[in-house]
Amino acid sequence: MGARSPEAPGESRRALFAVALAAVLWGGTFVLGKVALEEITPTWLIAWRFALGAGALLPFVRWRRVRLGREEILMTLAGGAIAALVVFLLQFEGLARTTASSAALLVAVLPPLLAIAALVVDREIPSRTTWVAIGLSVVGVLLLVGRSGPGRTLLGDALCLSSMVGAVAWTLLSRRLARRIGALAATALQFTVGVPLLVGLGLWRGGAAVPVSPEAWGAVLVLGTACTALTFWLFNWGVLRVQAARAGVLSNIEPAVGALLGVTLLGETLGPLASLGGALLIAAAVLASRADTSGAVATPDIASAVPLTALDVRPLRK
Repeated sequence: MGARSPEAPGESRRALFAVALAAVLWGGTFVLGKVALEEITPTWLIAWRFALGAGALLPFVRWRRVRLGREEILMTLAGGAIAALVVFLLQFEGLARTTASSAALLVAVLPPLLAIAALVVDREIPSRTTWVAIGLSVVGVLLLVGRSGPGRTLLGDALCLSSMVGAVAWTLLSRRLARRIGALAATALQFTVGVPLLVGLGLWRGGAAVPVSPEAWGAVLVLGTACTALTFWLFNWGVLRVQAARAGVLSNIEPAVGALLGVTLLGETLGPLASLGGALLIAAAVLASRADTSGAVATPDIASAVPLTALDVRPLRK
């Protein structure tokens, strides 16, 4: 049987819906994280999320197709450590010190950062549109990060922004690993590597490791399953069936949803300058995703995780 066209009628609409749904679910991670962080520390929250996500994904890996040589093992270990200790941990440490809406909007800086990384690492020259997106993102960050407001701190915003820098490194590394062993295996194995690292760090740092209330438990369970395992599956299934650039634009729903939920459900406020900064970040993310209409660059989320398949339209298979 021949391979189906990435733009097959009907399937394309389902794929776009899958990508959009993943972005919406990822947008909810910030509010859910706020609920869980009321009772447990960021380290233990990420440990729970990685354990639940890996446990849900591992049974679906096509192990007979996975070949782990020395390089693949090293990339898996490095990717798991970066994801656990840099990307997710920094983001949720920041979330504990800032608002859900601010943390969500800062995710939109990832596409322009990826364009810069591609220039430095792969000598890919950004288009004019991408340079405009980079400029908008710089202005947006200056307007958004560290502005005073209820529940927001400079440290919290800075940690969330730093996590996006780590997400770029994780994305580039994970792309190479996913091309060798498949995106689903790469995701599941890196999450698995992250679990003992986070548990060890959690034991060393101390603090509450287990939620108490049903609300916090519910937030942890949804974060680990729906917002991690399910979202990665939805995004990777969808991005292999539509142009990556189109998927990238839809994935930018995440920061908008996260900010909207923070304002409506948690009663957060951004202020006029921060709101303008957030709008510029989202606009920059859309421009960066649309800059290459051939589908060379699309950007999955990182708060939630990131970024294993959408930087290249060739099947990495998840």
